[in-house]
Amino acid sequence: MVDDHEANLLALEAILEPLGQRLVKASSGPEALRWLLREDFALLLLDVQMPGMDGFETARLIRQRQRTRYTPIIFLTAHSRDEAHLVHGYATGAADYVVKPFNPDVLRWKVEAFVALYRQQQRLQAQEAALWERERHILERQSELRFRRLVDSMPQFVWALLVDGTISYANRGWLEYAALTPQQARRSEETRRFMHPEDLPRVHDAWSASLRTGQPLEAEYRLRRAKDGEYRWFLGRTLPERDEEGQVVGWIATATDIDDARRAVEVLRAASEAKDMFLTMAAHELRTPLQAARSYAHLAKVKAGPELEPGVDKALRGIHRSVNRMASLVENLLDVGWLQRGELNLEPGEVDLGALLREVVEHFQPLPEEYRIDVEAPESLVLRGDRERLDQVFTNLVANALRYSPGGGPVRLTVREEPGQVHVEVTDRGLGIPPGQLEHIFERFSRAHGISYGGLGLGLAISRGIVARHGGRIWAESTGREGEGSTFHVVLPRG
Repeated sequence: MVDDHEANLLALEAILEPLGQRLVKASSGPEALRWLLREDFALLLLDVQMPGMDGFETARLIRQRQRTRYTPIIFLTAHSRDEAHLVHGYATGAADYVVKPFNPDVLRWKVEAFVALYRQQQRLQAQEAALWERERHILERQSELRFRRLVDSMPQFVWALLVDGTISYANRGWLEYAALTPQQARRSEETRRFMHPEDLPRVHDAWSASLRTGQPLEAEYRLRRAKDGEYRWFLGRTLPERDEEGQVVGWIATATDIDDARRAVEVLRAASEAKDMFLTMAAHELRTPLQAARSYAHLAKVKAGPELEPGVDKALRGIHRSVNRMASLVENLLDVGWLQRGELNLEPGEVDLGALLREVVEHFQPLPEEYRIDVEAPESLVLRGDRERLDQVFTNLVANALRYSPGGGPVRLTVREEPGQVHVEVTDRGLGIPPGQLEHIFERFSRAHGISYGGLGLGLAISRGIVARHGGRIWAESTGREGEGSTFHVVLPRG
């Protein structure tokens, strides 16, 4: 009830008190607005003629606020019901008009009607809220049922755990694998009983750490199958469930069977080790006859004397060249075997890098006219390393640069000093490396351009191993376009 005259408010209170409703009095528009900010009302009785903010302005402000936009307003006015006045009142949000002086019974009936309407709306809202709550519970139960069915159909094992690690749920896959009832599966000791004794301490320690820190856990372990007692390998993952504040409120754990994949990897590893062993043994066995063939070829040339027929001299040179090539391949096979087993030993010493690179270039002299090798290196740039092995690395890189530059062109070796290290670049203008091969060229038996240019594809793998043993890095850059070639980078520590 809003009126600037206290007598009018007392009169309204006396008229409406028999309705048994809570009545709130306000002596101005601003006071009424303050009441509406604090609570909701079934109806407003609003005097039109008030000093300062009149009833129309108060109603307009009430209608601007979402919470009070539809609160009924009955205007109390001393004006006659002329049409202009009514239109203005209804435009500002009036639900009805009562003209002073008014019949108390009429006002009471109107207020009672609006109160009844308000109560009915509250009952409808309560019923709607109850229906929504009931529907939400039904949907939650259906969602939980669908989730359980989905989890039960998964090939993985799934556990839900409380914040302290107590098992609250296990899916059907685990129950069938371990032949447990749902009640048995909730006992942690039953789950531990199926884990391999060798894996149990390691997994227990990791799980205890996760419980303390709230961090996810990933581990591989073996679980015994109930029907035949076989242990199979699983990949286990445990993730924390967190509330809105980030606090751990539970855990979800899964176990995925990786036994077949693990066995396949072990078979492949065994086959690879057998292959490597065979290649190493074959290389060792070939060393002796190759050395003998090289010696016999040299002895034949010495015995024949300086006057050799052209055909015989050409044949002996061909034999010597082929034997040397075969010996180089055998040494590469042995080096790869040593690298695989971590047995490649270095004999470190002081190495003048510029002098070493110039010696590498001399290995390839004389060169055909269309080729050229340039070396750009500071004088007396010394680092600590195995001179023979570093010679092998740069010889491989220069040989590749020449091999994959069939049209000729310059090969440049550039050395730069960097803080605590040296950076060597070997650049050519040849075929380049196809983009898809850049990440594979340092793998064993990998050849960027197939078998067209010869070689076993071991040189770069050996070079990478030697550089890594020196504590350095090696990588390649190339656009893959013919004529733009490739650049191989070798970074070695000074100490």
